[in-house]
Amino acid sequence: MIRRCRLAAALIATGAAILSGCDRPPEEDTAARPPAPTQSAEQPVQLTTDSGASLASRRGEWRDALRALLANPDADTLASADTRWRDLYGAFNRHYLTLAARACAGERLAVLQRLDAWPLYPAYVDALPAWPDSGIVNDPALELTGASLRRQQGATADGEVALGFQPIRLLIAGAEGAPRQVEDLRAEGEAESDEPAAALRERRRTYLKLAADQLQADLNALDRDDDLTLTSLRCALETLDDRLAALQTHRQATAPEEGLYIPAVSVEILDATQPTAALAQLSADANRDARAALESGYPGFQAALDQAVEAESWAPLGEWLHAHGGAP
Repeated sequence: MIRRCRLAAALIATGAAILSGCDRPPEEDTAARPPAPTQSAEQPVQLTTDSGASLASRRGEWRDALRALLANPDADTLASADTRWRDLYGAFNRHYLTLAARACAGERLAVLQRLDAWPLYPAYVDALPAWPDSGIVNDPALELTGASLRRQQGATADGEVALGFQPIRLLIAGAEGAPRQVEDLRAEGEAESDEPAAALRERRRTYLKLAADQLQADLNALDRDDDLTLTSLRCALETLDDRLAALQTHRQATAPEEGLYIPAVSVEILDATQPTAALAQLSADANRDARAALESGYPGFQAALDQAVEAESWAPLGEWLHAHGGAP
């Protein structure tokens, strides 16, 4: 724990200069927003997702690839696990609006946030060249259990991310400039005298299995078919709006040893999926009733959506949310 606390303090100091110039403006006063929606905020709303390969199938492919990697770590299984992680992360982002709506309906936004928290301090998870003994992997005083990893999530700062998509990718692929080696995930070393290295590898494997289990459990928690309402749909739009704003703020933080970090591949996948998937989903014929509910409850939504689709930009919807997203 001491090792990780010192590291976090150093990283927070390093990242302070980065953050100081890119803080978002303060939230506008909700009292100045327009009045509550003109129809019941608890009116049931249906939201249909149609975005190619299902999230469920991608989850199964990722699970199988991870099992193969842990059973026989080699160049092929390592590459396959990375590919399946990318596929699953892409599907997660294509379904993000639906997942956010379910999280809002079931008061599980904390679960959604844990699934994909960023930016993060990568050395909080595992060693980097500049910090060869850092991270949860290298802290033998920390018992590796699901409960302990949940406690490490944001233990003293938001950037202390222990669970979710980003730590898992660090464990299977490493970071820019410090790629994962097959030997890092092997259960046994070549030399019997290599006990410290073997223990380290075993902790990394255990951590990876626990983080993957938590990822599946959190996705399961958002797979429940809670009744969506106008309130939960508006909440989902606001959640996505916050996520896109955060991406804009941190998209250049792709150097792992310069403070807060988001992998370049994650930025690439985010850019490829959002807001395109959300705009397509909101515009789909199957979601005509959901659009009508939003327009009735918060006038101006349809015009903002039309502008966003035409411009291929989230900005018109973001502006509409800031002006018309007041709480009921």
